Amino acid sequence: MRRRLRTHHKLFLSYSLLVAAVIVILTIGVDATLRRPLLDQAATELTRELGLGRDIYDGRPAEAPDQVARHLGRITGHRVTIISPDGTVVGESDVPPEVVAHLENHRGRSEIESALARGVGAAVRRSVSVDQDLLYAAMTTGRGEVIRFAVGIEQIDATVAGVRRQILQVGGAALVLAAVFSLLFSLAVTRPLRRMRRIASAMAAGDLDARVRPSGSDELAELGSVLDKLAAELKRRLGQLEAERAEMTALIDSMQEGVLAISADGTVRRANPAARQMIGGGQAMEGSRPETLIRRRPFLELVRDALDGQRVPATEVTHGATHLLATGEPLPDGGAVVVLLDTSELRRLEGVRRDFIANASHELKTPLTAIRGYSETLMSDDLTDQLRRQFTATILAHATRLQNILDDLLDLSRIESGGWPLSPEPVSLAQAAADAWQPFDDQAAEREIAFHLETDWSGPPVQVEDGPDRELGRDRAHDLVLADPVALRQILTNLFSNALRYTPPGGRITVAASPGPAGDVVIEVRDTGSGIPAEHLDRVFERFYRVDPARSRAEGGTGLGLAIVRHLVERHGGRVQAQSEPGQGTTIRFTLPWQNAGAIATRGQAAPPRQRQDPG
Repeated sequence: MRRRLRTHHKLFLSYSLLVAAVIVILTIGVDATLRRPLLDQAATELTRELGLGRDIYDGRPAEAPDQVARHLGRITGHRVTIISPDGTVVGESDVPPEVVAHLENHRGRSEIESALARGVGAAVRRSVSVDQDLLYAAMTTGRGEVIRFAVGIEQIDATVAGVRRQILQVGGAALVLAAVFSLLFSLAVTRPLRRMRRIASAMAAGDLDARVRPSGSDELAELGSVLDKLAAELKRRLGQLEAERAEMTALIDSMQEGVLAISADGTVRRANPAARQMIGGGQAMEGSRPETLIRRRPFLELVRDALDGQRVPATEVTHGATHLLATGEPLPDGGAVVVLLDTSELRRLEGVRRDFIANASHELKTPLTAIRGYSETLMSDDLTDQLRRQFTATILAHATRLQNILDDLLDLSRIESGGWPLSPEPVSLAQAAADAWQPFDDQAAEREIAFHLETDWSGPPVQVEDGPDRELGRDRAHDLVLADPVALRQILTNLFSNALRYTPPGGRITVAASPGPAGDVVIEVRDTGSGIPAEHLDRVFERFYRVDPARSRAEGGTGLGLAIVRHLVERHGGRVQAQSEPGQGTTIRFTLPWQNAGAIATRGQAAPPRQRQDPG
């Protein structure tokens, strides 16, 4: 009976203390998680309005400070104070004029000192003049004075207090439920546990015929069944120790982690294949000394500490170009076991992840900053209609650019994760190029950029009609390529978009195809643009990598087009590379399988790929 009560008390106290601790933590943390952000947000908004008020004040030099303060107080709804550099109040919106002259000197106020020192300042404290807590924001004016806005924070305090009350109410209900739950749980758990304890004690004393024979299907019943199975298995297992040892050996040998068993004299007693591959290139290491395997101080110190009987936590060890994570464990009869985990690929993937997060954050921050800045400007009442249209167009352009970045990221994610399954079929390259170029016709015509299609080998004729603003080259067609129609059009669309972006007016974009050395088709997209320096060619297919970041962003590029091209080409089993010289244009060359099917007609047209909106 005493054990049941003791267990009951532990369960009751554990649940109650846990809930009480959560309530206390939430109540204490509400100020940091709610009140402070609300105050920071209010200070930011107040500072923004203060900047507008300062501009109004500087624009009315003929009026007295007190008049301007009262005018600003009426239009903003805030308390407005104007203080001279020596701390004297010269204007106040909420205090009668006859009282302003008797207000105390404000030179020692923290927000005033900060504004005089750094141009702007903010503080929260209780105002003696109006007898309430206020949020202050101060800023120096063009006249050398300081203008200060103040707003009450009683609404913020009321919000925080309301949240605290709700936490206490919900926490009290949770505390009652925890007490009821602990009582019911103790009654349901302790009774079968006591029975299983008695049976387990009998088994430990050697009575392997004792059985729990549980009823029900919950976890405790499963535990009782496990105890019964354990008793039945013990007899059989006594005769199978050698078999289990062999099984353990096979298990260790199949592990991806390297395992070194080191004897008490410091020599390697056993090494599994993974360890031999990591350290010795697959050679046997039994009988070797640790210092002949990895001559690194951290590894040798780990082995020494493990042989001395210490459990050594994970330690990083470098072996050539391989990064290993090593742990050491002493053995009861002397010696030690060292486990090695190859983290080289994890390090590389972590580096890729960090670079991607940094680049993606930077790319997304630029349009978001512009959208926020122009949106805040649009809130002003004194903008002309022309400026409003101009700012709205700019916001739309950046929002479109942001959408294009996210769409390209989703496409890239689908490709890398296998969410974009390819369905290769014979596709006319000439027709695919013509279809992919069609959305760029008008833009190319405005800039007088010609488009050509060239093929260097014969094949079944395919009629390709000339558009009003494009030229399709040598009036011959080509054999079919084996490709997914949608993916091929996405590849050509991205390459055309890049080529058109960097080709000057009057330039030329050419699509050329020729047989490759491996029985494939080599396709080139050439332009007469600005070109790419040699040191950038190896990285242009990386995500968000740009040769000229400022120009690329200004012209609407997302930095993901060539990365998508590389992934789609490689999914087809092809290769892609860039060739360029500054001022001589750029050639993007990729390969696709050659469908030598002269008698096979193109099986319809693929669904068009997603067309990005033009942010310009």
